[in-house]
Amino acid sequence: MATPENTYLYYATVRSVPTDNNASTHNQVRAKGPSFTVSPTAKGKGDRNLKSSSEVPQQKTVDLQGARYWDTHTHVDQILKRHSLPLSGYDTFKATNFPPGFAGCVSVCCEIEAIEPTIELIDSQPDIVAAFGIHPHNASTYTDEVENRLISLMSHPKTVAWGEIGLDYHYDLSDRDVQRRVFERQIECAVRARKPIVVHSREAEEDTFTIMKKAMPKDWKVHVHCFTSSGELAQQLMDEFPNLYIGFTGVITFAGALKKVVNTVPVERILLETDGPYMAPIPFRYIYLSNPL
Repeated sequence: MATPENTYLYYATVRSVPTDNNASTHNQVRAKGPSFTVSPTAKGKGDRNLKSSSEVPQQKTVDLQGARYWDTHTHVDQILKRHSLPLSGYDTFKATNFPPGFAGCVSVCCEIEAIEPTIELIDSQPDIVAAFGIHPHNASTYTDEVENRLISLMSHPKTVAWGEIGLDYHYDLSDRDVQRRVFERQIECAVRARKPIVVHSREAEEDTFTIMKKAMPKDWKVHVHCFTSSGELAQQLMDEFPNLYIGFTGVITFAGALKKVVNTVPVERILLETDGPYMAPIPFRYIYLSNPL
């Protein structure tokens, strides 16, 4: 197995996709015992555009027998905190809540206060690796001192990416000019550190793409996490960055338009993530916290 410092996307590559026993939720996935078929949709088209059986895309079959998976984006420290558990309670929590197929996760630290807890987790748990960065919500806290701390963390053997970083115009918890400046600056730092990048983008499609195209090499490894944007942006990103992958969370179970977007993304460009403790899927939304399940 590749070591964490070699490539974040080794872990992030899709190795299993959750089956969906409700055909109305996603008619492209059909559960079939220990395996299932995924019907990739023609670029930019939905099922309604398929005129005849000869136009139906070839199905891909994924064998789930004994499958192991990585949660490519979660926040373990926040999950434990919301369960009122100490960091040392991870093993017990995992044994109680995670299925046998769980192989590990990328715990994402995106605020200053989470740095030390995340370091403690990756130093003590063999199945947790980390990404470090400053979230756009916290862009106003980004300083030279914080940047130097993040740069130093890139040399940790279990740091696999820089992030999550990006733009969030939905909440605007930091000034937009500050968000854009900090996003670009962190991309530049990640490139110098030779680390893949985890991107957060919400209601900021044009600026997100413009900054990525300006500051990021075309062949860079990127995880655009918890994707909630348009199919047009997804295609634009995949066309521009051949090593870019798109992460989907439980949002696809309650955001109707997003289900159509999923159908336009090739399965080999999809990453699976919980974004726990956030983005729990229906029917667990507002009832349970999202875990690396």
